[in-house]
Amino acid sequence: MSKKWIICVIITIIIGIALGVGLAIYSSNNNQTEDIDLLSGKELADSEDNKTNLLQQNYNNTLETSAIDTNISSNAILIKKTYYEACDHLIRETEDIPEELVSKTEEEVREVFSNWKLEEYSPTQIILYKSEKGNCGEHYFVQDHNGVIGIYTKDEYGVKTLKEDTEILTQYLPEEDIANLKAGVEIIGNTNLIEFLEDYE
Repeated sequence: MSKKWIICVIITIIIGIALGVGLAIYSSNNNQTEDIDLLSGKELADSEDNKTNLLQQNYNNTLETSAIDTNISSNAILIKKTYYEACDHLIRETEDIPEELVSKTEEEVREVFSNWKLEEYSPTQIILYKSEKGNCGEHYFVQDHNGVIGIYTKDEYGVKTLKEDTEILTQYLPEEDIANLKAGVEIIGNTNLIEFLEDYE
């Protein structure tokens, strides 16, 4: 065998080995990329599952919070509106929510106030309404009674009943006021009555 032939064979073997190593490295890199892609896909799927679970938990928490938020707060107010047919007056009373109503649902409030119409229900405010046949009980007649200002109530038929005597002496009032109080002054509403009496104190 000639020297040239031997060199060609050696070169061919070296090239073959180099090609084999190159293919092995290339194949190995492809497998790693596929593994990375597969791993990334699995991580992505797990990540999506986690997001879905978090969204579901948040939704459930929101529902629970909403359910709690619709119950009556301890800071709520109760407004009672009563319409009196005899005098055509609407009396509105506002009070703090009674302790026994705190955390009650709308349905429970309806049961407690079954003889009222529930006009509004929220965690901070309840408005109730009802109609009564009589008068509102806030029709007053103020008149001189034994030297002091006397307060009378008037029913739907105009009948006066002495409710109480004040400590305000009429003899020291101006003549015009004395004349008015002898004739009597009709006043409607508790607030108006208080304001009227304050003018003489």
